[in-house]
Amino acid sequence: MSHPSAVAVRWGRPWTQAPLRLFALAAGALFLAALHIRRPATLCTLRATTGVPCPFCGGTTAAVRLGKGDPLGALAASPLALLLFMAFVAWPLRVYSALPARWQALGHRRQAQVVLVVAALLLTTGELWQLHRFGFW
Repeated sequence: MSHPSAVAVRWGRPWTQAPLRLFALAAGALFLAALHIRRPATLCTLRATTGVPCPFCGGTTAAVRLGKGDPLGALAASPLALLLFMAFVAWPLRVYSALPARWQALGHRRQAQVVLVVAALLLTTGELWQLHRFGFW
């Protein structure tokens, strides 16, 4: 079990963690944008084997487009990837919202239900976007 002060130290600097996360993502996107190697038509195993894209298809393309300064192109490639990028950066800042107290008040069972519903909605929306993007619908 971790010491209570360790938890306080870990979350004690959310205003420095968020910019560091943003810097890490930006550096990764710039690196991907600068690479001029031939990559396969897809990195997605589902799409490579079945031809059907997954909800996360376009994530690498979105990162490359962000690295090239094209946020609208990144959004068109994968809105779900952009949402995940933003959530990764903003996650440390959650300690300043009223959400943690409300979240704790829900209880474990209700929390699991909320997480499952939100995940299902995000994945379904991401999949429908990719199916539309690749001309399936």
